[in-house]
Amino acid sequence: MLFGYEIKNKKLKRMVENKADELNISVEQLISNYINRGLMSDGINEDVFWRLHSEEYLKQINDTLDVD
Repeated sequence: MLFGYEIKNKKLKRMVENKADELNISVEQLISNYINRGLMSDGINEDVFWRLHSEEYLKQINDTLDVD
């Protein structure tokens, strides 16, 4: 484990696990990539970077968290 975390929102946890499976990476790597996307953009596979930041994926996160 790269760092300690707990995803308490069940819908968000399921979404993160599904996205990690889809990208064939661990949940820890997915979270790390997402957190560090602005700090270490060259450390993330470009294909994974764009899939994590697509309008569709960001809308899915917003919908899951019920934010606008």
